[in-house]
Amino acid sequence: MSEPIVTQQPPIVEPIEDAATQLAKLRPIHEEVLAKASARKVKIVEHESTIAALQGQLSTANETIKEVTIGGPLKAMAASISISPELWLEQFAKSHRLEIVKGQLTVLTADGKQVPFEREALIAHLNADAHPQSKVFKSITIVNRASGAAGVTGFPGGKITTTPAKFHFGLK
Repeated sequence: MSEPIVTQQPPIVEPIEDAATQLAKLRPIHEEVLAKASARKVKIVEHESTIAALQGQLSTANETIKEVTIGGPLKAMAASISISPELWLEQFAKSHRLEIVKGQLTVLTADGKQVPFEREALIAHLNADAHPQSKVFKSITIVNRASGAAGVTGFPGGKITTTPAKFHFGLK
């Protein structure tokens, strides 16, 4: 079967208004669009400044949290195990970092090894002969805090005897 031939009808054209009338109708719409665009630009600038201020506050809050959770304990540890805490912290920062891993403070070495953030474990790790900075850490680390207050009093009969320290304040 042959298909019927369809002819297209030209579209019905409405009469065109004159250009001055069309321009008069479009000017208020154009001014309204421009006003909305400038209002949006002002809002964008306000939002950008608010974002910048909030990012600054977030950065400050993150630094404060890091100082409280990581910096403070690290400084306290350095003060408790070193004769020179500033030097200890400087040397420590060269090859280690302190992070919270699974809710626990943990020392991470440059090669990713984890060391518990405990006095004895940290001293053992830093003073180990295998550690590249062991000489430095051995010279600035206090290994034993024993004061010797009880002390050894003598060797009577080949035995070591200890006596508790006695302090006398005043006259007997």
